[in-house]
Amino acid sequence: MRLSRGLPCGSSAYQRASTVTTLKLPAPKLGEERWGQLLTFAVGGRSSVVKQTAVRTGTVVVVVSGSGALVDAQVAKAVDKAHGAG
Repeated sequence: MRLSRGLPCGSSAYQRASTVTTLKLPAPKLGEERWGQLLTFAVGGRSSVVKQTAVRTGTVVVVVSGSGALVDAQVAKAVDKAHGAG
């Protein structure tokens, strides 16, 4: 997917093109449903990578996004905390 947006700046405008790519990843075996993806954002020669994991347990959906290691370390704790609150 490629996004481009013109932003007004005084009497002129500029455009910044960005590219977003996604890669489906396996998610940890938590909850009834789960999915994971790796998002790569590229703008102006710079890129950022974000891992996102979602887990549904009952009527609660937990989504954790961030660096890969952070998501891996925190997703089970987040699901446990959300499940305990529900």
